[in-house]
Amino acid sequence: MSIQFVIFELDDMEFGLEITAVNSILRARKFKLQTLPGTNKSIEGIINVRGNINFIFNLRTKFNFVEKEIIEQSKFIMLNSNNTNSGFRVDEVTDIIKLNDEEINQVPNFTCGINDNYIVGIGTVEDRMIIILDPEKIFTAEIATLDSIRC
Repeated sequence: MSIQFVIFELDDMEFGLEITAVNSILRARKFKLQTLPGTNKSIEGIINVRGNINFIFNLRTKFNFVEKEIIEQSKFIMLNSNNTNSGFRVDEVTDIIKLNDEEINQVPNFTCGINDNYIVGIGTVEDRMIIILDPEKIFTAEIATLDSIRC
C-alpha cells in the first residue's frame, strides 16, 4: 500500500505529513502573524484566514532549532486535525510523494520518550530520509495550552 505525503523542510531536514492531514498550504508572507501575549513560545501566533482565526504553532521551538525570520519560501501548513484551526510555519514545502510500506522504517528505539510519539516513521527515497510526523500528536501540549487559555 502507498500513502501520499506533503514534504517540507526545516533547517535542511525533510519532514512529511500524510496529505489527508493537510487542509491547505499558505504563503506565510501573505498573512500578518499576530503574537499572543502570555503564551509560550511554541505558539507562534494567530492569522486570519478568510475571516477565521487560525493558530500557528512553532516547530522550531518544539525541535530546539534556531529561530528564523519569515522568508519568501516560508509556508504555513494548515492541518485537518485536533478539531482546531491550526497550522505551523515551515521553511519550504518541497514535494508531494508516495511512499510504500517498505519505504517507511520504524522509529529507532532510542527516541522513545523524546518525541512523545509524534514521529511515526522514517521514510526513505533513494538517499533521502524523511521524518514522518503524526499531525494528531505533534501539537498535543500546545493545544492543551490553548484550551487552558480559552477557559
